Amino acid sequence: MLNCHDATFLMSQGRERKLTFSERMKIRFHASMCSGCTNFERQLEQISGAAKAFGAQQSSSDE
Repeated sequence: MLNCHDATFLMSQGRERKLTFSERMKIRFHASMCSGCTNFERQLEQISGAAKAFGAQQSSSDE
């Protein structure tokens, strides 16, 4: 079973590369019992969305 450090590391890695099925299941299992890691995963999604929106805004203002 993953600890919080390993779980959040894999969640971050998932933004950079495709995680294996085993890695994804380990994260799911850990996050189902850990509200801190569940919140971390939600925050990663929000940050990613905000960064994409900012990038789109910047590229449209450059035109």
